[in-house]
Amino acid sequence: MKFRAVMVDAGPMREFTNIVSTISRLSKECILRLSSDKLYLIVSEDNSGPTPPMLWCEMPQSTFFLEYQIVGVDDEYKDIYLGIVSANLSKSLVTLKTAKCLKMKLTKKQCPCLTLEIEMPSSTSQQSRQVTHDIPVVVIPRKMWSEFHEPRVPHPDISIELPALKQLRTTIDRMKCMCPEVVIRASAEGRLTLQIKTDLAKVSTRFKDLRVEAFEGPIDHSDSETETQIMEDVSRTCYCRVDAKKFSMFLSADQISHNRTICSIVHKKLVILCLQTEENVKLQCFITGIVY
Repeated sequence: MKFRAVMVDAGPMREFTNIVSTISRLSKECILRLSSDKLYLIVSEDNSGPTPPMLWCEMPQSTFFLEYQIVGVDDEYKDIYLGIVSANLSKSLVTLKTAKCLKMKLTKKQCPCLTLEIEMPSSTSQQSRQVTHDIPVVVIPRKMWSEFHEPRVPHPDISIELPALKQLRTTIDRMKCMCPEVVIRASAEGRLTLQIKTDLAKVSTRFKDLRVEAFEGPIDHSDSETETQIMEDVSRTCYCRVDAKKFSMFLSADQISHNRTICSIVHKKLVILCLQTEENVKLQCFITGIVY
């Protein structure tokens, strides 16, 4: 197996740093999948056992790299899967925002490593200086690759565009201090409601006039305890109760330059959050619903 890539543009280097930094906040470990046309960063639920990924990020290599070469195990299995400590990768990229060039390659030191060679401008002379980071990785065997495929999820009941992530994150961070769970409710009329309930209070924040991408109603609420506004058609509203901390961690992706973020809900079962950028980077987060 061989891998070598070169990045020279300031914009892509900054964006790559922000993406990796976001992933490191979500999980201590991740899988870096390298293919001929894309890079993937994958986080599994608690990183334990054959569970569907909680986070799936795909990046077109042509957007980020001037040079990109990969040789897999053989002609049939062309990809490379690497287990990596996401914090190590994130810390190694801190200087990338002011770097002139980044070279990434697979090397064999005392163990397999993802080696980063970062060319930095010198503040005292015209010569550049080079910083090298050797990040230990674990090569994932082929028999385990099936555990890191994009999740197959049920067709969502509703997909709605989220408001500004920074605003949402401020709201959720306040809510999670009072309650570990939040109910995300979306209506076909473009309303998004975030709600928590404690023994002492019930708190709701509502966003109106949001774009609804798709609605597969009507929604059956016969077995649920939905709480809605008076005169609201419950058959055009669906919701899901999720872990507030996981929702908040995804919203830290507000540092990534993006043009839209879509929230899709499978009624009472699953929330799918998808951030998209102009460079065709797609960051998806899958949060399983909490059912009592």
